[in-house]
Amino acid sequence: MKELVGNQEQREIDKLVDRILKDLGNPEPPLSLPQVRQLLALDLTYYSSTDVGPLTEFAHRIRVAGKQLAARPSLLLDVVKKAKLSGLWMPDNRQIFIDQEVPKPKHRWIEAHEITHSFIPWHADFLLGDDEMTLDPTCHETIEAEANFGAGKLLFLGNQFSREARDYNPSFKSISALKNRFGNTLTSTFWRFVEDRDPGAAVFGLISIHPRHPHVGARVDGSPIHHFVTSGGFRTRFPAIGPLDVYELVRRNCTWNSKGPVVGGHDVLLDGAGTPVRFVLDGFSNTYQVLTYGIAL
Repeated sequence: MKELVGNQEQREIDKLVDRILKDLGNPEPPLSLPQVRQLLALDLTYYSSTDVGPLTEFAHRIRVAGKQLAARPSLLLDVVKKAKLSGLWMPDNRQIFIDQEVPKPKHRWIEAHEITHSFIPWHADFLLGDDEMTLDPTCHETIEAEANFGAGKLLFLGNQFSREARDYNPSFKSISALKNRFGNTLTSTFWRFVEDRDPGAAVFGLISIHPRHPHVGARVDGSPIHHFVTSGGFRTRFPAIGPLDVYELVRRNCTWNSKGPVVGGHDVLLDGAGTPVRFVLDGFSNTYQVLTYGIAL
């Protein structure tokens, strides 16, 4: 996801997050999001995807296909359902909405994501309109990637996570310890550990189904892959390696255990020059998905 965010935009978002953390007194983890909202004068409201009553005011502002939703209230529920929205931000009255039906462990990330939309200056222009630019899928994907980038920086306290992570061994045990310290989900900590512990190292993170128990992590489309995360060093050194190549490593080195540590050992990938490179594998099943960490020796 980080590669979708331009270098200049990354620098600008870094500065914005650093300013927020400085204004909060450079807090120790875990970050208090209510304190962030208080600093930024943001309100939080919960709604239900089956009852969008709290979003009534939002309907007066957003446009779909050139029409105000207020003129067709039934459209609002359709928009929420079809877009699978789990969070919204309304800039006019500095309000964040979160779908209360989303599992609670995900609320922290959603809230940080919407907070990030609120403090990135250029995002307000993309929320309420539906002109040619804001409807472009690539534009939308970039804006969401920027919000995810900022949410990660915020929840992991700028560069503090990467500094601390370098003091830990590259293993799933370390990821679990940092999850507890920073108070974020296992998946978001895993993602961050892959990208930021040592960006120059060749590291991948695969979130997939369980090869021995395909119902664990099963997707509607039948794909075994949920997410493929890589460090900058991995992308440079292994440009031809994709998620299915890595999934084959997971399949070969996965045990029959359905939860807990399920992937381990060593395996090989070919780098861009065709040279075999050995990877250390360490994977964990949380009974919803399998998360596999791999680092080149």
